[in-house]
Amino acid sequence: MDFEESGQDLRMIEELTNSLYSCISFRQGEKPELARLKSLFIKEGILINNNDDPLIFTIYQFVEAIEEQLSAGSLRSFSEREVAERTDIFGKVAHRFSTYEARFDPDDPEPLTVGINSIQLVKVDGSWRVSSIVWNDESESRRIPEKYNSNLRDGGTDRPTG
Repeated sequence: MDFEESGQDLRMIEELTNSLYSCISFRQGEKPELARLKSLFIKEGILINNNDDPLIFTIYQFVEAIEEQLSAGSLRSFSEREVAERTDIFGKVAHRFSTYEARFDPDDPEPLTVGINSIQLVKVDGSWRVSSIVWNDESESRRIPEKYNSNLRDGGTDRPTG
């Protein structure tokens, strides 16, 4: 792959990642873009919350779980955004370590949690799609290494690193 193609792939992955975060972020009175979220994944896509015992969802189960929380009123708003990233591409395979900040209220000055989304992507028919996302929130015993905060974006919360 030449540099021009690699640069184009990186831009496509950047746009896809921005779309991922945009789809799940919404203010009170709004709804997340769940149909669009599903379209960013391959149909066999999975999401794994690996904070404790792994919770494994297909993209369809994940969307259903969010819809249930919305219907029950237990999820009224949510905001998650990438504050730093590290992306590697080889051919039609890519991996993005995406450091995030999450808030229930997008206007909260401090994040509810920070962590890393490990996003695996595949290029299908000229477009990048998510095959899986595995995430861990930061904790007292599990600090985000400096290499995953080294390109902290504007507005990211400075935190001690491990």
